Amino acid sequence: MTVTERVAYIRGLFEGLEINVDKKEGRLFKEMITLLEDMALSITDLEEENDALQGVLDAMIEDIYDDDDSYDEEDVDEDDAIYDPDNELFEVVCPSCGEEIYIDEATLEQGNISCPACGEELEFDMSSLDEDVPADPDTIPADDFEDADVPEGDLTEVSFDEANIPEEDIPDDEEDD
Repeated sequence: MTVTERVAYIRGLFEGLEINVDKKEGRLFKEMITLLEDMALSITDLEEENDALQGVLDAMIEDIYDDDDSYDEEDVDEDDAIYDPDNELFEVVCPSCGEEIYIDEATLEQGNISCPACGEELEFDMSSLDEDVPADPDTIPADDFEDADVPEGDLTEVSFDEANIPEEDIPDDEEDD
């Protein structure tokens, strides 16, 4: 049932009840029903206009996609590449303008790019990212600890001799030994 049909139904109920419109309550109900009728007509007009605009919009979208048939992969600019969640992005901040730029590993390996905000040439030094050479020469990778020279004086000596353990901490079954 549409909005105008529902308002017409309410008007029918009002008239069927034979409410006296000369009294205050009757006048109130009559004005409320008149207001509902005006609102229902406005809503109906808006729905019709919305449907017409939706038709125009659909036609425009269809035209855009029809014109897009001439699209070739060679027309794609690398800067407009689609985001790939498997491709890790790195954040670079331009030292000149402070613009945050997100680039992938392939762009980093190129060695340089121009800042899209200010045009400053940004250069990347990838030598510190070699897997064979640690970034900080004083840092020893975790898998090389066994080969590292650790001075003996830096370790705290711990003894588990029973003489160093208080008597109350020794279980009863071990005291008999």
